[in-house]
Amino acid sequence: MNILPYGPVKDANFLMTQPMDIQNSLSRVVQQPGVIDQIGTLVDSLGCQRLLLVCGGSTRRGALYARAIASLGARVVLVMDQVVEHSSTGLVTQLAEKAKLAKIDGIVAIGGGSSSDTAKGVAILLAEGGKIEQHASRFTPPDQFVPQPLHQPKIPIIAVPTTLSAAEVTPGLGLRDDSGRKLLFWDVKLACRLILLDPDATREVPVSVMASTGMNGFAHCVEGLYSRLRNPVAESLALQGIKLFQRWLPQMVKDPQSITARAGVLTAANLSGMVISTARVGIHHAMCHCLGAKGGLSHGVANSIMLPHALVYNQEDAGPALLLLAQAMGCAVAGDERQSILAAIQAVRDLQIETGVPLRLRDTSLKRNLLPDIAHDVMHDRGLFFNPRKTESSQAVLEILEKAW
Repeated sequence: MNILPYGPVKDANFLMTQPMDIQNSLSRVVQQPGVIDQIGTLVDSLGCQRLLLVCGGSTRRGALYARAIASLGARVVLVMDQVVEHSSTGLVTQLAEKAKLAKIDGIVAIGGGSSSDTAKGVAILLAEGGKIEQHASRFTPPDQFVPQPLHQPKIPIIAVPTTLSAAEVTPGLGLRDDSGRKLLFWDVKLACRLILLDPDATREVPVSVMASTGMNGFAHCVEGLYSRLRNPVAESLALQGIKLFQRWLPQMVKDPQSITARAGVLTAANLSGMVISTARVGIHHAMCHCLGAKGGLSHGVANSIMLPHALVYNQEDAGPALLLLAQAMGCAVAGDERQSILAAIQAVRDLQIETGVPLRLRDTSLKRNLLPDIAHDVMHDRGLFFNPRKTESSQAVLEILEKAW
């Protein structure tokens, strides 16, 4: 995966006038207003002739879908427009059977993270066979992580993201099983072969959805700074992503129709996906996974609420990372590391307020009596393995959730 050349570009209007097109043997990212109208030609470069198109019902009813279908034409032989938040193992299993019968050779995912995750799950089953559950990684608290190797080549996935979750960038995915637990998977061969970032096409998406999913992308960058797998590449990507989110998220909220702002946050999200592909995420995302799978919260809303609480929990073990966060957000206090760390956490809270995202779990549809069960499930999420602070019991997780309530 190559890095989008946004960093050196000083003129933000560049995003409005110039296509970004980076290609290698693994993944191609094209960012340009109106690029959705070229999707048919771009897909031809992958040699795909029989496509499954995956999306949600609201996307199916929108102009973006119509434009994609107009360009793809007869290449689409199967459509599944029933994707909902927290895609399930059952849906993926059923869809994989239909895709196999249709002899598809590529998948187009249009929408948010659940569309991309559904596409990746289908690709796993088509390549590996068996039951989807057996391909999930396993984590046993407090520190035993067992990834599940997936050896077979995967058919190409083409993604048109309409949110800022960055699921289309990463080689990982999450699916909710029948018990309401989030199963996690990882295979570098699942990274999308073609990603189309069309800021014009996202203008159908409500700004509240873009803002909350933007906080998800922002959290990718922050957790990448303190992950146990942190590294100089992830750090560089994360710091740039943080700056872009801080700049463009508030601008997009103020002017939802701005192509420049939407292009800026799409670029930031793409960087954030590269961060977690390189460094992984920690307890913050572990909690958000389970708040969604068990509690029904959207992943963006969960991310919007939980990040400051995760930072407070990790602050003693992630001091250097939070100092970098303070510097990136322009709030470092010269000569005072402790105050700089506290300023970084406050800057995250300020970004929450500025973007108008939810601040407390009690203000969502979540039922408080589910918190102990959610805390229990968090203890089996691999995010705890990559977190800088070891979490020994679900009680510690429950205390964070209660503070977020």
